[in-house]
Amino acid sequence: MIIMTVICAPIYKIMIKAKIPSKIAGALSIIVINISIVLIGVYLGSEIFYIFKKVYFANLDLINKLIKDISITLNVDLENIKIGRSVISIINDQNIRKGALSTGDGILAYFIGNICTFFVLVDKQKIIELFSMLFPMEIMTKFTGQKRNFIQMIGIEGILILISTLEIIIGFLVLRIPDCFMLGIICGILDILPYVGTIIVFIPIIIYNIIMKNFITAFGLICLYVLVEIVREILEAKFLGNKLDIHPLVILLSIYIGVKIFGLLGILVGPMYSIIAKEIIYSTNQEFHIKN
Repeated sequence: MIIMTVICAPIYKIMIKAKIPSKIAGALSIIVINISIVLIGVYLGSEIFYIFKKVYFANLDLINKLIKDISITLNVDLENIKIGRSVISIINDQNIRKGALSTGDGILAYFIGNICTFFVLVDKQKIIELFSMLFPMEIMTKFTGQKRNFIQMIGIEGILILISTLEIIIGFLVLRIPDCFMLGIICGILDILPYVGTIIVFIPIIIYNIIMKNFITAFGLICLYVLVEIVREILEAKFLGNKLDIHPLVILLSIYIGVKIFGLLGILVGPMYSIIAKEIIYSTNQEFHIKN
């Protein structure tokens, strides 16, 4: 909901400036973002399928030879394995039920998140007034002051993703990886996911190059991945530390703990907790010195 609200807010403001009624502007901004997400997902999915299909048909003989070598090594006749029975055993009633429940929960959560986003956009002032009644003015003032820090954090994350994307595209160009531009963009989008982001793309390409006996390329890809991750962590800690006036080590620890507790949202929530903790500690110290 928070991410959706942040993404929809600029479009909503533009529509409000264009004299569009607030409720219509809120609904349209959410629809535009959802359509954009679907189109990007379909496009990237089709591109990924095309790349894998091209690689598969270009190396069909090698794949068949690899399957035969594995069957000889393991003394297993892979060609005569009853795949249907194996698939049925994997896709049993329990797994289908779990998958349906998790999918249903995800769709429901996304739907509720969109509705909440609509009300936050349309009734923003009323929500702020409600919180002002519930919490003391001092806390609300500090919370409002952190809004700028939160926007800066989102901007920094966007810059870091762009830097990582450019590094990966340049690295793929140097290593002569096919479809380097598209793969670099996919890596950039997946870089939002902590720990498992870009590695989802890197591992299959590394394995493929090892199978093709392109060991130098595979080693280059490993070095590129390590370099991208190190640069990202250093820049993330440095940028956030400078902007938020917090030591880079504290930022790194807060991001790590935030991701462990809150998942993807922890990338933003972790540093926000650090900012709030810093404000509380500093204000407490100031009050203590004033009293003494």
